[in-house]
Amino acid sequence: MGRTHRSRQRRAPKSITHPADHELHSLHVLYGQLNGLGWRNETQLSALHFPQTRRGLCSKRQGFRAGDELIRLPADCLISISTLESDEKFKALFNKDLFNKDERLSFQALVACYLMHQQHLHDTSKQSAFSAYLDTLPRSYTMPYFCIKSELQCLPEALLERIVAQHRQLSENYQIIKSLVGTQQCECCGLLYCEDIWTLADYKHAYFTVNSRSVYLNPRLLKAERSHFQSLLSGNTNLALAPFLDLFNHSDSVQTTAELQLSKSGKGHDYVLVMEAAAKPELQPYEQLFISYGALPNLKLLTDYGFYLERNTHDFFEFSLADIEHFIAQNRKTSSQTYHRNIFKFIREHNLYDQMFVHIDDGCSHNLRVVLHLIFKQQAYFPNILNQIAFGDAVQFVDVQPELSFLVAHKISEYRDYVKALNQLSQLTESGAVARDYLLECVRYLRDFESVHCQSSE
Repeated sequence: MGRTHRSRQRRAPKSITHPADHELHSLHVLYGQLNGLGWRNETQLSALHFPQTRRGLCSKRQGFRAGDELIRLPADCLISISTLESDEKFKALFNKDLFNKDERLSFQALVACYLMHQQHLHDTSKQSAFSAYLDTLPRSYTMPYFCIKSELQCLPEALLERIVAQHRQLSENYQIIKSLVGTQQCECCGLLYCEDIWTLADYKHAYFTVNSRSVYLNPRLLKAERSHFQSLLSGNTNLALAPFLDLFNHSDSVQTTAELQLSKSGKGHDYVLVMEAAAKPELQPYEQLFISYGALPNLKLLTDYGFYLERNTHDFFEFSLADIEHFIAQNRKTSSQTYHRNIFKFIREHNLYDQMFVHIDDGCSHNLRVVLHLIFKQQAYFPNILNQIAFGDAVQFVDVQPELSFLVAHKISEYRDYVKALNQLSQLTESGAVARDYLLECVRYLRDFESVHCQSSE
């Protein structure tokens, strides 16, 4: 949906402004196309540029309270499984005889292919039915995935692990796409798929477009009569792209619901977005309207959507077992002690390293307390004794406050070093700048946690 990095406000206009002329033209064309598909814009929504988020949505005439509909978009406006199944030229690219049950494609990857297909039609012949929508999509994204090598070398392990996982998923899906369409030539221009068109760079951009701008729905309500792609796909088809609706930005202070409903005419379905709760009782005309993408922490927002929220209500900071091992090695007091390998083996075998986090309101998670207790407070290392301790009375785990304080202080110092390393680069890409600012937000969060929950680590 409308994904924008909140710290951009320092470079953004100080007041609400209209989009640039070329963007305004694309939006007007999109309004017309959606209107032709049955959208009536009953809430008088308009796209404007706001100081906090750049592009976003508001209503110029209507105020909103809890329970009000924000938008009712006909299902025919969506790019869904029904859209792909009804496009004969797109289906013809995927020969069912080549489908392999051991090499299935995610639906997200298939929708990315459809975006590339439509973009190529738009670029070569202006024949895409989604030309106006394509013109409103971002030309670049700010996820850490798009950081350059020098920036990646300055990022913490928690981010790098997400980036590596995304890269693996992208690569695996792209290899399947190449095996299916890579030997074909485009009918309209003669270029080769996955060499001249549908390149890896094109696919990455399309994939993150789908990843960051999709809505979720019940695919059974949009099921096609025949399924060409069913045996190709590895999961369900419960996402769709929603032109114009995807301009809504996310806030942690609102609650919204979204679902497919029978249209008011009784023919077909509408995707209906309702504001259930907001930061104040009523939103006035020209106030930006936000929706909720879910109760997402900043790490998820950054890696999937390319932004973070300052003082995000849903944020927490997660630790890994490697973080604790690094802390032990670098702390003068802990590095001089001996830790039996059975303890770390037990922690891994019982997945106690999952859900190790700190929360500004709730304090230290149970698993983090258990792990700190096992490592720093127990002399026993036999599995049966460790099992009794780990899954015994929780009261015994309150004695890890000093170690927690040292761990948090260690992480603050580490993240400051990452920020310093990024600042020493001659220039940062936009993705690099967003990642750096996210790290600064992590430092602020941990310092706030430290002031409330930790003993002095001096």
